[in-house]
Amino acid sequence: MAKYFVFSFPDDGAIARAALDEERAPRTVALLWARAPYSGTVGHAMHSGTSVALYIDPAIVLPVENATTQIETADLMFMHYDAGTRHGYPEPLSEIFWAYDRYCRPTMPGMLVPVAPNIFGRFLPGSEAFFAVSARTRHEGRKRLEISAATG
Repeated sequence: MAKYFVFSFPDDGAIARAALDEERAPRTVALLWARAPYSGTVGHAMHSGTSVALYIDPAIVLPVENATTQIETADLMFMHYDAGTRHGYPEPLSEIFWAYDRYCRPTMPGMLVPVAPNIFGRFLPGSEAFFAVSARTRHEGRKRLEISAATG
């Protein structure tokens, strides 16, 4: 049975579903699925173009799997940074993030070099309203987000 994450901006009424790619990213999907649900505030990934990120438990560390720097709109990604690897950010960080438009290039803060996140899913058609709210975080600031697991 297919696995999905359902993303919701509860204050804006925008919802989208992302199909998880168990074939190409089985370890990433398995661990993130097991730890769901997620919630918190998201922010625009300022150094990485058209993407929005939710920071999750930094103890979630995954091996490189289905990673690329060639991001497409609707890609669902995971990235972990070890402590001290990002200039100005001494703590470790793990994040789930997504490309809401075509100009997404994940970049290491402080170094401005590309990083290759694990691509572990893809948003389904009909996500335009969700992506519009994602884009607005650039100007409006952080927004509340909830991610739940679903099958179907």
